[in-house]
Amino acid sequence: MIRAQRPTAASKIVQLERNPSPWRTGGIVFAGAAITDLLIYGIAELAGADMVVTPHGGRTMTIGIGVIVGALFAAIGIATLVLALLAKRGDSVRRLLAAGGLAAGLLSIILVLTAEATVETKIALASMHTVAGLIWFAALWLPAARSRIGRK
Repeated sequence: MIRAQRPTAASKIVQLERNPSPWRTGGIVFAGAAITDLLIYGIAELAGADMVVTPHGGRTMTIGIGVIVGALFAAIGIATLVLALLAKRGDSVRRLLAAGGLAAGLLSIILVLTAEATVETKIALASMHTVAGLIWFAALWLPAARSRIGRK
């Protein structure tokens, strides 16, 4: 006779690791993107970027640490909220959100490139947008892919 076994605590932990909570994912993405973007900012400043930007039709602003962290917090916060609302729909939704976040990060580079700024500033800001999108993508796509592989 074959008996069904209850899931052990260890199997529950493994299951949680395959799909971390949306809030944990958002926190990890925020921390990783903030650290990386601030490193890019520091390198850009050392390279002589003035970090002054005039968006098309907007007012001139200087991009500093507060703006970088604030923009990341808002963008990743909204994305994490969407993830939290849709996370229970499965891995296909996580992969869709991963691709959507990467696309948003890459498409937002258009705003950077069309703004009035020095080449150094544009490269730094475009790098920050790209890094944030890539970190979001990896944080959502990899656990979803591992989960899919584990079911086969």
